[in-house]
Amino acid sequence: MSLGRRAFIRLIPLGLAAALAGGSWWFFREVAREPVKTSQATVTSTSEESAATTSSVFDFPVTWNGDGPTHVNIEDYRLRVDGDVSKPLQLTVVDLYAMSSVQRTLRIECVLGWAADVPWDGIPLPDLLRLAGASEKVASVTIESVTGYKITMNSDEVANPDNMIALKAGGLPLTVEHGYPARLVAPTRSGLDWVKYVHRITCASR
Repeated sequence: MSLGRRAFIRLIPLGLAAALAGGSWWFFREVAREPVKTSQATVTSTSEESAATTSSVFDFPVTWNGDGPTHVNIEDYRLRVDGDVSKPLQLTVVDLYAMSSVQRTLRIECVLGWAADVPWDGIPLPDLLRLAGASEKVASVTIESVTGYKITMNSDEVANPDNMIALKAGGLPLTVEHGYPARLVAPTRSGLDWVKYVHRITCASR
């Protein structure tokens, strides 16, 4: 399903408002995928425009803010966990999938007015930092995309066990649009901060 010209034009003011509020230019697009079971996710909308961009209940919309879409070279890909850690990590995709993971249904909310409750599979961020030997005095953690887009979380946020590096959504590996092979899931933050294509996590002490 694609947006008609009229619907697209009606989206422009929302996109401009979000851009001005966040200091960045946004673009918004629908993800075209085969529908999956409707029980796997629930998408809700607060506007007719965002409802029009959802082709199925699992195909939740995608917003990009300098971090996509990107095809990652999986052979060269490494997720690095470094900075103030005693055991820096360089994890391949195979390494990540071999690690102990959890599944949690967590809500992603976008400033454009849609939200989705999605079952995510991934590695809790606190577990990943412990594995790397992160200092107990870590003041902040910076999570960076292969595109260079990044966000910084404070120590309280980092300790939240619901923050994870997700590998799957709805039981399926992430699509390119959703940040394959790994993306941040941070339910206390806007979807703007859910960094896709994560390749580096850097710890900094107080």
